[in-house]
Amino acid sequence: MVWKTIGFEEENGLALVRLNRPEALNALDRQMAQDLYEVCERCSEPDIRAMVLSGAGRAFCAGGDLKEIEGRIRAGERMEEFLWPDYQKSLAKLYEVRCPTIAAVHGFAVGAGCDIALACDIRLAGAGASFGQVYSRVGLVPDCGGTFFLPRVVGSAKALELILTGDVIDAEAAFSIGLVRSVHNDDALMEEAIAPSVALRAAKKLIRSSGGLDVATALRAEAGAQAETVASLDFQEGIAAFLEKRKPGFQGK
Repeated sequence: MVWKTIGFEEENGLALVRLNRPEALNALDRQMAQDLYEVCERCSEPDIRAMVLSGAGRAFCAGGDLKEIEGRIRAGERMEEFLWPDYQKSLAKLYEVRCPTIAAVHGFAVGAGCDIALACDIRLAGAGASFGQVYSRVGLVPDCGGTFFLPRVVGSAKALELILTGDVIDAEAAFSIGLVRSVHNDDALMEEAIAPSVALRAAKKLIRSSGGLDVATALRAEAGAQAETVASLDFQEGIAAFLEKRKPGFQGK
């Protein structure tokens, strides 16, 4: 399937997803949000073992398309009525994708762009990447999940600081507060992002469902998931690679 504003390639169960409005620095508009929702549905299917999300051109995503939103408000539309169905639900869908999701961020990831990265499970940054909750700079509050995602990643105190100040931080600063896992040369960023195995999909499901469980129930859930991963080809490859002292070549099967 082809989407208007998002590129999609699938290689051996790995979904390579690219925000593709480079002329607008990949600003999130209504069409891109709809495309992202549909792509996330595709990436939740069993044949996809991991999703790597990046941006085309000079930026990951420079935020929401303010011109589009302002135009809709001027036309008499009510923001509280169109934000969820036209924009926000795509962020919720990204957060709920069943497979591991990795954001490979280069250039700007600000406003809604920062929230898109935060909705992913892991964030890797190019050396020139920058992140910011810049809503306050234009008199707004976060509306694409920043108040939900950011405290869970960096803690409530740092999240409050970044949201209230609207500060934009570089890749190294983002790494120092745990916003990104690692920083890489831009030309090596995608190579670093492509790695996960089938076991990681099961691990993500366990973590997301563990809230409110007692320890015995959580352990039983782990046992059930482990029984499935032991039966996978990835497990056989992992054991063989360990014995042969080499890096495993997982296929997500």
